[in-house]
Amino acid sequence: MSLAEQLLSNLEIDIVQERPKDVLEQADALPFWSQEYTQLDKGPFTGSVTSVSCDEVQIFRESMNRSVDELASAPADHYVIGLPTIIEGDASWGGGELSKDSLITLDKNAELLFRTSHLSEISCFVIPAKRLEQYAADVEGIHLPEVMKNVHPVEPLPQHLVKRMLATLFIGTEHISQLGDDVDVQQVWRHFQDSLLDTSLQALLHVHDTTSRYCEHRVHRHIVSCVRDLTLSHQFDALTIGELCTVLHVSRRTLNHAFKQVLGVSPVVYMRNVRLHKVRAELLASPHVILSIANVASRWGFWHMSLFARYYRELFGECPSETLENSRALDRFHR
Repeated sequence: MSLAEQLLSNLEIDIVQERPKDVLEQADALPFWSQEYTQLDKGPFTGSVTSVSCDEVQIFRESMNRSVDELASAPADHYVIGLPTIIEGDASWGGGELSKDSLITLDKNAELLFRTSHLSEISCFVIPAKRLEQYAADVEGIHLPEVMKNVHPVEPLPQHLVKRMLATLFIGTEHISQLGDDVDVQQVWRHFQDSLLDTSLQALLHVHDTTSRYCEHRVHRHIVSCVRDLTLSHQFDALTIGELCTVLHVSRRTLNHAFKQVLGVSPVVYMRNVRLHKVRAELLASPHVILSIANVASRWGFWHMSLFARYYRELFGECPSETLENSRALDRFHR
């Protein structure tokens, strides 16, 4: 038996199925990824994650009922290739505006910037770069890194490839996750992986040039990222819009336009939401250490407690005291 056959014979399929009720739990639910989520829509959050992984390959489906701004990193040295399967409202992935029949990609070791729509679902392959590059070279005689230079994060995709990708994703997240003990996992996965690699490669070869629109959105996204960094670095003294414009050397009109195009909210609302998420994270992380919600809120620049409580309740669907109480109860339960 060859080394490759020995490795295949030891394959195990890992399945994760979660239905988080909190945006921070959603960010932690997807295995192998590093993610930070900022909820943009007001109201209680619900989501779902289905992940099937085997031999360093991952297929996942993720849905959310609120618009969320995501900063994420996939496993190192992996390509991400997928489709948005539900989009209700404006959404963007890596600087490109999403439509339902789009190809979405993330180059190896690139940071993902993703704003979901008000109701969203995406389905993706996560493939070791060396494996897909070797497949492209062996089967198609193609140097994949050169191809990826011309693939934008969002590209239109022909219907026949959309259907093919959806079929492969369905097999990965539904059929394989329900395999019985009597099934030869080695043979099933070998054939599935070949289909996955071929489907992904054919989708990557169907790309179209949208350079000018992508470059404009990339500048807007950079402005948003800078505002986030400045918000987190000025924890106690939130910057005014005028101060932001001065630091970033942009006009107020440019700043507002960037946020409207990228996130669909104003800079003020976004900065407030970022700080509200940090407060929530502290309430959830160490509930028995916290003596005063007001102290936590003030550390993140909230000085008017009634306004803070209103903003918090509108965004997360519960009062900060409820978050703390529920977190303490859960912590006692696990002790």
